Amino acid sequence: MIADAGLPFREHLIAGDLKGGYQVVAVDMNRDGRPDLIALASGMNELVWFENPGWQRHVIATGLSGMINVAAADTGGFPELVLASEFSMNPAKSAGIVWRLECQGDPQRPWSITEIDRLPTSHRLRWLSLGGAGKVVINAPLVGGKAAPPECRAPVPLVFYRPGSWKRELISEELDGVLHGFTVLDWDGDGREEILTASFRGVHLFRWSAGRWQSTRLAAGDPSPWPRCGASDVAAGRLGKHRFFCAIEPWHGHQVTV
Repeated sequence: MIADAGLPFREHLIAGDLKGGYQVVAVDMNRDGRPDLIALASGMNELVWFENPGWQRHVIATGLSGMINVAAADTGGFPELVLASEFSMNPAKSAGIVWRLECQGDPQRPWSITEIDRLPTSHRLRWLSLGGAGKVVINAPLVGGKAAPPECRAPVPLVFYRPGSWKRELISEELDGVLHGFTVLDWDGDGREEILTASFRGVHLFRWSAGRWQSTRLAAGDPSPWPRCGASDVAAGRLGKHRFFCAIEPWHGHQVTV
């Protein structure tokens, strides 16, 4: 038992056998009003979820390798999932498969899984709301298809998919080097969400306007020589009326900047 400021916390082991545990997503998987947990482990071939409150384990899909990211959309029913697998930091060895997963009526049984794209080093997936234009899925590969470490000098294709057609559409190829992290948020309060990216080129804002994506560079990030430059991850917040964002710099770096 750990007590801090009068609040007791107790550890509850949900699973201890997730090989290469990489990501946890909290989402209501069975429409009972309680958040469940999707657990993604890169060293396993099963994508699993744990049911709140007893944390029973259920398999979503099997036969997968190199899983790296999953994103869930709240659709008002069972969530819609997108998953990136076959990941490698070397684009020549990374199929970068993007999957769509749907519940077949019983979320405790395996979900249907459909391949929608192959883009080498597909790394980060997020759902994003375009307001009246609906939701889309953003896919940010780690590096461009012609990148070679440690320089990784190649354009990185930031892309999105519209549910229904699930065709890859380009947002931008202006980022270069490693595009490690991004976040989605309503940056300007217009009811649409925007994208903040963290890459060797620093922190960029991408917004949807007049039917196309526009970009603004907000910060250059760490000024050290390439490839120890730019930013690695980004998050945003507010203090009263003041907006701010924070970044980890450089890639997998030791500095937190505000």
